[in-house]
Amino acid sequence: MMSESPVSKRGWLLGIALGALFVLALALAPTPSRAIGKVSPTPAATAFPDDLDVDEALESLLTLLEERAYEEALALAGRILQEDGEAWRAYYYRGFAQAQLEELAAGIEDYTAVLDLRPWDSRFWRLRGELHLRDRNPRGARGDYKRALFYNPRSGQTYLRLAELHERDVDKRLRDLYRMIVEARAADSRGASNRALDLLTEAIDGFDRGSAPEELGYAYFARANIWTAQERWDEALADLDEALALQPAMQDYYMARGSVYSALGRPALAGRDFYRRMTLLERESYEAALEAGGSVTVEMEQGLVARLRFEGAAGQRVTIAARDTLGAGVDPLLALLDPAGQPLLGDDDGGGELDALISDFELPADGEYTAVVSHANGGYEGKVRVSLR
Repeated sequence: MMSESPVSKRGWLLGIALGALFVLALALAPTPSRAIGKVSPTPAATAFPDDLDVDEALESLLTLLEERAYEEALALAGRILQEDGEAWRAYYYRGFAQAQLEELAAGIEDYTAVLDLRPWDSRFWRLRGELHLRDRNPRGARGDYKRALFYNPRSGQTYLRLAELHERDVDKRLRDLYRMIVEARAADSRGASNRALDLLTEAIDGFDRGSAPEELGYAYFARANIWTAQERWDEALADLDEALALQPAMQDYYMARGSVYSALGRPALAGRDFYRRMTLLERESYEAALEAGGSVTVEMEQGLVARLRFEGAAGQRVTIAARDTLGAGVDPLLALLDPAGQPLLGDDDGGGELDALISDFELPADGEYTAVVSHANGGYEGKVRVSLR
């Protein structure tokens, strides 16, 4: 499977990835953001109406790309961005057109603008990495691929790209590591979980404990996911500990370990890990007072962390719920901090469906406590009502 030359195969894979994203883009809803990218110069030959409808123009832009009318697409994308500087799909489509015209630096700039608006979107880190490779910048590609894995360490395509990137390395161990992760994920998706476990164990055992690279954390994480699916909690926990020892800033590892702690009935440790995950992803903070018997509605978005403070007394029992009020699919994540700001416990789905619940917890001391609310992996956008009783 790896017999093709690295350059030709990378180009072929990029074509498939970009082409497939046309279909994917139609299903993506634009997400509001306060970040604004830069608009590059627009060709002046094409006339556009003053009252341009951005949504209609984006559909026309996609049609131009499907017809390979790239120059016209550049002009229309530029006009859309004059109307709406946060229209990330216009940057995305224009970046695609630039790439097809071999204007790689311009394409990279447009994907960078998308990432300014949607820094959590791992697909665009991977796409920009592809353009870096075509622009003979393997270091930039490697950095983008690893950033993609920070946001989504379950992406088989990104592991495949990293295997390709390391194809010509003198030390083939990283290439083989990524290959085996890809093969293990494929085996697991076919229901051959034992085969997947064998592959990942072989990959892990191929490194001496004292000389293991940080990238080995990806293999431990992948194996932990299989143990978790089999409810083999102790094995999953051991692998997640190893993964975090190698890669202590990987936010999703904390989410996974916190979930294992919850399954083991250890909410204090779950709260510690959930709170760490929140802070690693935090892009925006919201603070408010939470009154006993009352509630606060939080307009949740990706990377938002809400800190809701309330006064408590030693021995007082509290119940805190974080619920998706409109059924929009937001997945609340909840942690409770003590007056010193240390996590006491946390919850993900204890309230049923995707809702989070801390139930009948006895406060250990007098002081100001903080209910911290963010999102887990099931959805990050919608209204969350946080109540205290």
